[in-house]
Amino acid sequence: MKYKLIKNTFLSFFQKKKHKIIPSFPIYLKNDPSLLFINAGMNPFKDYFLGHIKPEYTRIANIQKCLRITGKHNDLKNVGYDNYHHTMFEMLGNWSFGDYSRKETIEWAWELLIEVYNIPNKNIYVSVFIGDKKDELSMDKETLKYWKTLINKNNILFFGKKENFWEMGLTGPCGPCSEIHIDLRNDKEKKVLPGRYLINRNHPEVIEIWNLVFIEFIRKTDGTLKKLSTKHIDTGMGLERLCMILQGKISSYETDIFYPIIQDLEDDLGNIYNREDFHQKVSIQIIADHLRAIVFSISDGKLPSNNGAGYVIRKILRRAIIFANRFLYKKEPFIHKFVDSLVREMKNSFPELLKKKTYIQDIIKEEELSFFNVIEKGNKKIQHIITKHKEKNEKIVGGETIFQLYDTYGFPIQLSKILVEKNNLFIDEKSFQKKLLEQQDRSKKEKNSILKKDWINVHNNNNFDNNQNFIGYDFTECDIFILKYREIENKFNKIHYYELVFSKTPFYPEGGGQLGDTGIIENEIDKIDVFNTKRENYIIIHCVRKLPLNIFSSFKAIVNKDRRSKIEKNHTSTHLLHFVLKKVLGDHIQQKGSYVGDNYLRFDFSHYKKITIQELHHIENLVQELIFSDLVLKVKTFNSLQEARKNYSFSEIFEEKYKKEVRVVIFGKSSELCIGTHVKRTGLIQIFEILSEYSVSHGIRRIKAITSKEAVQHLKSIRDQYQSLKKMIKYPESPIKSFLTLQKSNEKFKKEISKVHLQIIKILKKEYYLKAVELSPIKIKYICEIDPDQEKEINIMKKIVLDLRYEIHNLFMIIGFVTNEKAVIFISISDSVIKNNNIYAHKIICKMAPHIGGKYWGNSFFSTAMGPNKNGLNLVLKDAIAYQNHFKKINNEIK
Repeated sequence: MKYKLIKNTFLSFFQKKKHKIIPSFPIYLKNDPSLLFINAGMNPFKDYFLGHIKPEYTRIANIQKCLRITGKHNDLKNVGYDNYHHTMFEMLGNWSFGDYSRKETIEWAWELLIEVYNIPNKNIYVSVFIGDKKDELSMDKETLKYWKTLINKNNILFFGKKENFWEMGLTGPCGPCSEIHIDLRNDKEKKVLPGRYLINRNHPEVIEIWNLVFIEFIRKTDGTLKKLSTKHIDTGMGLERLCMILQGKISSYETDIFYPIIQDLEDDLGNIYNREDFHQKVSIQIIADHLRAIVFSISDGKLPSNNGAGYVIRKILRRAIIFANRFLYKKEPFIHKFVDSLVREMKNSFPELLKKKTYIQDIIKEEELSFFNVIEKGNKKIQHIITKHKEKNEKIVGGETIFQLYDTYGFPIQLSKILVEKNNLFIDEKSFQKKLLEQQDRSKKEKNSILKKDWINVHNNNNFDNNQNFIGYDFTECDIFILKYREIENKFNKIHYYELVFSKTPFYPEGGGQLGDTGIIENEIDKIDVFNTKRENYIIIHCVRKLPLNIFSSFKAIVNKDRRSKIEKNHTSTHLLHFVLKKVLGDHIQQKGSYVGDNYLRFDFSHYKKITIQELHHIENLVQELIFSDLVLKVKTFNSLQEARKNYSFSEIFEEKYKKEVRVVIFGKSSELCIGTHVKRTGLIQIFEILSEYSVSHGIRRIKAITSKEAVQHLKSIRDQYQSLKKMIKYPESPIKSFLTLQKSNEKFKKEISKVHLQIIKILKKEYYLKAVELSPIKIKYICEIDPDQEKEINIMKKIVLDLRYEIHNLFMIIGFVTNEKAVIFISISDSVIKNNNIYAHKIICKMAPHIGGKYWGNSFFSTAMGPNKNGLNLVLKDAIAYQNHFKKINNEIK
């Protein structure tokens, strides 16, 4: 059974069981700050399980794109090496929100696997939750009862909380689960050892295929369990594993999901590839897997970057590049070529991939080029480290050194290890791991510093639906009462506030690039500032620094109208700008992000070259024409995305969420999917002015612009500066002519200054030659000058110190001076002095830098420190004298 038929069969089966079939959510769920990526099919439905909103359908089924390489779901180290772990996978799932229970869930799972997919029931094993004393949970007897009617009792196993109690995280929905496993071994192996003894033992052919979760509890912040008022069902089955089973393969890489791509990889490699080579086989499997994760992530709007979810994508891609480089001998971009293969195989199930293919290829190619540049620079640095260690006859390379390469330059530890060991040296992996753990601990502390206490219900509203209770399109104030609240404490930055949920709200929650509203809630006895509004999944949350005196009272919620008005002008301008960019630069333009605040707007878009001044002026003028046209806002709502597409063309979707309605915002010929707020007419914007245009990453450009009063003030400022300039210059009617005259004078002045600098350098070098103290037996020429009262030009002093290092043999030099009210220390040491005395500039500077309260940097032969404490140079002088005395002592002993 082919991949596509397996998917269609699953969806058709549950459609017959009266489930609403919905499309996959994007792999990157923007409105859930607790997740980098969707890692389970239930993630988008958390608020249904928690009762925050009422679902439109009580039965849902879909096939969800998921990605697991972070936190407790980190399978990355196994991917490529075993036959069933993957970074990205598709999860077949069916859900019940207070509808059916264990009986139907178990019976339907059995029916689908045994009667529809025709899997032999003798190969199936199921697990049941045995209970847990700590949480006071008894055995799941109900699940056991239903399984006993379907399966041999010898194929039922019992496990504890680790295997059979599903939890979303430290807090949140949870409950007992029943896992379905399959034994894929041959009959001979099964006779030797029955499959029941290999369940949950990481055997590659005895694997879990489906998890049936019975969500009955919520884990509170204090660790206790609370029963949910409504019980839910959440199931998940890995499509890749199911394909492996139904296609009779022993590895998911042999299925029609991956094998066509692997064949293309093998054909491209030709004679380089040897199927019997374990490392080459693993490398190809890693590339096939990682390519799929990268392509779908980019398609869903998450680009490689240095932080957050973008960092995860970059990490996956770089792992694939490393394996291609090391075992497939690829020294140039290679992986991007196989986007064609993946799109060819997946375009029927995911037509959006075909539309974005070229864009995705370009992003991956640019990332490959960038990483090869990192590898080239890193190779030079590691070779320098290796050379220095060989010169000193040191066999162990410090973990701190390798960590700096990894942390600062992005040079992978795997490559450092290969190059170091190739030269018969070794990395101190303990100290490397120590540094890595320290960094991870810092990151965890910052991440886990936000303590969200449990929600406290104030009013019950069974009809509450936050999707319908936002009234901010039509109103900026209304009467409300508080449904619930929770306390938030950020231990990292000591911020403490509360989050409130209202019965209805005029406050727009941050989303689609638009900032959240601010304002107040008030009544006769109280007035509370709302400093931010945001959305967490489907709930609109209002942030306040204190709670009302009487939280049970009713209030009037009032939006800051002036701020909202400015934001609306900027938001509408992003729509007009997007429309014009497509018109001027081409249809390849796709929105890649935006920021819409009250002071300015920022718009990120896909484009692979700098926009010319002429193009920018043309873009600005066209946007201004649309503003002057005074286009009227039109909003159309549709019941589905498909219906909206039939009526309007619009740009790519960032958050293609499962919603009751789709909202299209129209200004003239511009139409966009949008949930934000806008001006009623474009004429209200008045003026649009582009401030800057630049690159933010590979293939992504950014335009920053201002509108209305901000633009007027900016233009006035430019006019005032121009008038002031006219009064100062030689040719007031021709500023350009004056500028050219000044430019010539400036160049002449620079040449004169350069001549003076050369004279100063020459004189000072002579002075230092005379100051050098020669210690003859140990062959060291010592120069020390520390002067906290002497102001000197830093570049001149640096040039002198570096010159003297090459001109004076066996030099040990420490100088300290002041530049721009800051203390500076330079230490320069000849290679021969380093070798014979085991002293290093960077080790000395790290002890001296604290005296001046500053930072330091450098290497073994030249290091610098700079800090605000000029008086600390007196302590530096004491340290310098101590080194001089140390050398004198050695010198006298040799004499």
